Amino acid sequence: MNIRTRKLVENDIQYLKPVLKQHIRDRDTGEVVENEVEDVISYMKGAQDAESRVRTYYVAEINDKVIGCMAYAEPDKDMRKHFGENSSKSVELLNAFVSVDHYRGKGVGKMLLKAVLHDTKSKGYEYLLVCSGPRYKQSWGFYDRFFDENTGFIKEKYGRDGDAKTWIKKL
Repeated sequence: MNIRTRKLVENDIQYLKPVLKQHIRDRDTGEVVENEVEDVISYMKGAQDAESRVRTYYVAEINDKVIGCMAYAEPDKDMRKHFGENSSKSVELLNAFVSVDHYRGKGVGKMLLKAVLHDTKSKGYEYLLVCSGPRYKQSWGFYDRFFDENTGFIKEKYGRDGDAKTWIKKL
């Protein structure tokens, strides 16, 4: 499989919207959380998030078909508190989504991560941080495999029973 990664361009968003809808679902009902999908799309278009961060996105494509994305930005306030002094030299991994037709052991997430690692290291960052809530628990093995250390949980990051597991990777 020939996976190519590159920075996102606006035309990619139309192909990523169905991918987002595959993953951004209410953890209790399984229904698509439309407002969160729209928020991510706005970030892809360059809008700032609630903490005034602008995200840098990479996409993965196979045969010119966009099948996934991964972004990074400055760590949010909870991540800065959790990681302390390391957070000033860090970026946070965000919005890691791969089409259900192409994830789980096919190398797409690994290639996206490799692109993010290369970009962030070249910009002088020292660490890549990630937190993942219970909605994405099935992806925690990916972070266990590719990050240096599991660094515990941020309690109730995503509301009641919404503890987020965290990891750090030295660049």
